[in-house]
Amino acid sequence: MTDDNGIITLGQDGMISKWTRNNQNHWQWAKLLDAGKEESISFTYNRDRLAVAFPRFGVRVWLWIKGTWQPQRSILRQNVTCIKFVEDGEALLGGTSDGVLWYCQVPNGTLRAYAFLKAKIRHLDVSPNGTQALVSQVGARAHLVGIQGMDRKGKIEQVYAMNGDSTSDAKQSTPAVFVNGGRSVVFHSRESSCLVWNKMKGEVLSGLDHGDSESIGFDRASHSYIVTGTAQGLLSWWNSPPDQ
Repeated sequence: MTDDNGIITLGQDGMISKWTRNNQNHWQWAKLLDAGKEESISFTYNRDRLAVAFPRFGVRVWLWIKGTWQPQRSILRQNVTCIKFVEDGEALLGGTSDGVLWYCQVPNGTLRAYAFLKAKIRHLDVSPNGTQALVSQVGARAHLVGIQGMDRKGKIEQVYAMNGDSTSDAKQSTPAVFVNGGRSVVFHSRESSCLVWNKMKGEVLSGLDHGDSESIGFDRASHSYIVTGTAQGLLSWWNSPPDQ
């Protein structure tokens, strides 16, 4: 949520909930809306708007209008695997199981394909300035794709991949995320390390080493820190690594 003052969750039953902390540091739950019983796979939130992706149906969108969440026109694109609000919530960026990266303004835009990346898209992250997207795919591979500017939309600017890595798809649960204010990328775990990449050169700069524990996930904690997790349940906070 805005200012990191709460958490929005999507349950398996289609319930979208909000968790916030009160002055006594207790978590309070509140229902936002019921997205429906059909199987959902991804959702995204931006202040006064919500969107949920359903693989068999498409993407449903709600706007907060006059005190209620009101449904808008759906995006009828099947096989959507992940979505992300861009342009301060005025549009959606999405990925599909057949590798299409698409863009659509909400609530009344036209869906446009930005890039055809062949393999299933698993996760999307957007740079702090909103000009680039990190597209994580199966096979321990991620693409840096331009999403603003007539000459950059859909342009693949860099590819991050570990040559010769035979890690199975089932273990590739760690998506690519921007760090260092969008200057570096953290992507892919190899044994005990999460790898830090030079964004523009596509080269590994360093690894966040967890010793004897296998790293299984990471995310931005803020512009200054990275938080990682291991299969043994250890959470670690790291200063942002150098971007050179």
